This record gives sequence, structure tokens and C-alpha cells, in this order.
Amino acid sequence: MKKVLLTMLGLFVLVFALSGISYGWQGRMGGMGDPFGLVVDESDYLIHPAKIANGEGVRFYGDYRFTYTGVIKWDDRFSVFGLSGVLINSGLIDVSGQELGHDALVGAAFPLWLGRMGLFFTYDGMRGDYDGMSGTRTSLAMENNLDNFAVRVLYGLPVGGGFKLGAETQLAYRHELQEMNVFSASQVVLNSLGVPYPFPNNSSYLEALFKGSMEGKIGSLDVEFTLRGGFYLPGSNSSEWDFQVQSPPGNPVAAWKPNGEVHGWQVGSDLWLRYPLAPDLTLPFLVRADYLQRTRNGFGSGFDGPFSTNTDFRGEVRDLTITVGGGVDKEFGKATRIAAGIYYNYLQRKEDFTYTVSSVGPGLFLMEDLTYPDSMEHQLLLRLAGEHTLSPAVTLRVGLKLFYGWVIPEAKFASAASIAPLLSIFDVSSEGPGHGYDWGIGVSLGGTVKVKPLTLEPFIGGGYRQLHLGLHGVGFSTFSPMLPPIPDFPDDVITRNEWSIGGGLSILYDL
Repeated sequence: MKKVLLTMLGLFVLVFALSGISYGWQGRMGGMGDPFGLVVDESDYLIHPAKIANGEGVRFYGDYRFTYTGVIKWDDRFSVFGLSGVLINSGLIDVSGQELGHDALVGAAFPLWLGRMGLFFTYDGMRGDYDGMSGTRTSLAMENNLDNFAVRVLYGLPVGGGFKLGAETQLAYRHELQEMNVFSASQVVLNSLGVPYPFPNNSSYLEALFKGSMEGKIGSLDVEFTLRGGFYLPGSNSSEWDFQVQSPPGNPVAAWKPNGEVHGWQVGSDLWLRYPLAPDLTLPFLVRADYLQRTRNGFGSGFDGPFSTNTDFRGEVRDLTITVGGGVDKEFGKATRIAAGIYYNYLQRKEDFTYTVSSVGPGLFLMEDLTYPDSMEHQLLLRLAGEHTLSPAVTLRVGLKLFYGWVIPEAKFASAASIAPLLSIFDVSSEGPGHGYDWGIGVSLGGTVKVKPLTLEPFIGGGYRQLHLGLHGVGFSTFSPMLPPIPDFPDDVITRNEWSIGGGLSILYDL
């Protein structure tokens, strides 16, 4: 059932990295569509810290990438039917917008003791702005922002027998902001709830991440394995929900601002294998798994009409991602390389938001429990990558990514409201398991230009993506637990279409 309760500081990065080695920096991968695990690249040590032990001397690295995403439509078309099949309610929430993404890295690697150390400073962020209409008289304005600053310290060393060990410690500061404001001639709702749009979120927290890594050969087989995990530091974070209803606009009639904390943890691993069939032909294979769980909660006071209220909320996200696949990496002479891989991705996401508002004394009670459309996706991904050396100073690259996913969405909603002893309203609905699809295509171009002692690696890319979810379910509502429930049958069709374009530059320098 449809319920609507109702860039960024510019970065100037001076980046350097190495020149005149077999493999480049992140700009090389950006020009081929980021085929990590398919094509070997020096920047792989950002995934497997043990690989940092392979370098020599003092090297300075850096990379910057900008991505513009145009959200053509992010719509929800909903209908509610009665027991006899009669249409009770229907509508369309029509949203579009844009997202600006920034990714930057600057750092260095240098010899230390028996191995090598790397020190990196990174930033990744996003600014999302969206506008839309619900019907003809209600407008929506949404934001979805992220800032993530991190310090990464890596160390790797050889341990004999052709093996290397590595480790990484990362400390990150994250700030997330998600809000949806709803406007009409008679009412304004700030930080509202409205599935399928992001739940309200204003949180900041510190996160500690750790990796342990191994690289080596077992016979002819090259093996790279990394375990990683992390958690949010207690006492270093905050989370709030600043909700307000104005009716008419400018006149607050309900408001609450519960505050709390963010708790969470994550764990994952990467296994990369490369088996040479011939000096110029290699079979790469990878397995990757990630699990994340994050909980936000809060408590605070407020008011709703004549009632003084206490409000508590809890939002939880659980993500599971598994990738398995492989391909072929072929060299044609010394000038050309072509690689192709096919991968299976299992993507599962669960997100819910629950809040309770109760008056300080007897009288008012309100509870709502919503799930964002939980989804399970089986996705096939095809990657193609190629590079051709025109001269010792110039190399060209191209990459293609194509994916298609089968999505099984599910959503639930429950609410209970009462103003004792006058009125009680109960409303419950469950939609799914439904059906949907998720597909997209991306193309990248890049190159290398060497002007000693610098190596420049520019790249550009663009793509298109479409997500379509269909949800069908059953619900009921009643004005009293003593009365029989009134059944209804909700339908939702959720669509998000977007295109993207972006580019970046790596500047490499070797002392």
C-alpha cells in the first residue's frame, strides 16, 4: 500500500605515480572499465595489500574521477483494489534528478624495513538532488548525499618461497544525509517517509577497517587472497531524524527530533587465481564476498498537536554480495592485449525503518514499520577490455561492460494509530515476492601518454541503466480490533532509468 507521510567542495588534487613500468595506475583500469581481477594492474594492491611488496623505490600516486548521473525517472505507479476487483485508489509519483560523484586518491609507497609501506588519503562522495510530483498538487524535493574521507596504511613484505604477506589499516569518517520534503498548498512535511525513496538519515561516524593479504604461486598457479573486516567506532558517531509537519506552511503542528547512534560491522574476502596456459594466454578467476550490517537508532521528544510526545526510531540495512567468475587474458605480440570475462553476481539487500510516537501522558500512539523494497538479484556480467601500444610513449585502451539481472523484490508495511478513547486505526500490507529486471551497459576509453618523468592516464566513460520492479500483494485495514478487517490488494510498479558520463585522470611520478 502506498504510504507517503507526509559541487561539493571542489577538489584540486596534485597526483603523482610511477613511470616506465609494465603496469600503470588506476587511470589504466578506468580506461578499460575497471576490469579488476581480469587484467593485472599495479593498483591491485588497493585490493590485495600483499602486492605492494612488488614495487621498488619511492613512488607517488594519485587519481581523480568525476561521474555525472542523470536520473531520467524514478517513478512509482501504485494501485489499490478492493475485494471485488474495484479500483479504490491509484496514483503516480514521478521523480527525476541528478547525482554528482567524486573519487580522489593521493599517496605514496616507499621501502620500509624488510618490505614496502603505502600511505594514502582518499575521498569519495556523492551529491544527489531530485524533484518530483505526487499527483498534480503535491511536489517532492529529495537529497541523497555522502562524504567519505579515509586514511589507508598498507604494508607488504616477502616471506620466502615466492610468497608475500600484506596488511592494511584504514580509518574513515563518513557523513550521510538522506531527506525527502513534501509540499502542497495546505501542508509541508519535512524529512518524510515514502517508499521507494530513501528513508530519512542524517548520520556521521568513524569506521575502522582491516585487511590481511597473501600473494604467491602454487606451481604455475598465481594466487592472491585477502580477508577484510571492519566496525563503527562506538562513541564517535551520531544519527538523527528531524521531522516536522507544517499546516498551513509555516505553522508547525507536529515535530520531533530523536537523536541516537550508528552501529555496524562488515566482513569480506577476495580470491584471485591466474593460470597461464601459454606465455601469452592466461585464465583469470575470482571469487568475492561481502556482508554489511548497519543500524541507526534514536530517541527524542516533540509534539503532535496538543500532545507532548516521545519518539524513537530504528533503521537497519543488511547487504550481501557474492561474485564468481573468470575469463581469458590474451596478449598479441608485445603491443596488444584483449581480455574477456563473465561473472555471476548475487545481490541481496534488506532495509527497514520503524518508529513509534507516543504522548507523554495517555492519549496518542502511532507506530509504523516500513521495509524498503527488499531485493534479491541474480545478475550476469560480461566484461571486455583491450589495450594497444602505439609507441613507447602512447597507449590506447577500451572497455565494455554489459549486465542483466533478475530481481525478486518484497515490501511490507504496518501501522497502528490511536487517540484514546476515540479512534483506533490499523493498516497492514505485504507485497511480494514480486518480479523485476535490472540491466545496463557501460563503455570506457582511455590512454597513456608518457612525458618523463610523468605518465598521464586520462579516461572517459558513459553508460545507461534501467531498473524495473513489480510488486503485488494483500493488505487490510480496520478502525478497531473489534471490527472485521477490510481487505485490499495493492500493486506497485517501480522504475528507475538513468544515464551516466564521467572521466578522470591519473598523473604518475617515480622518484
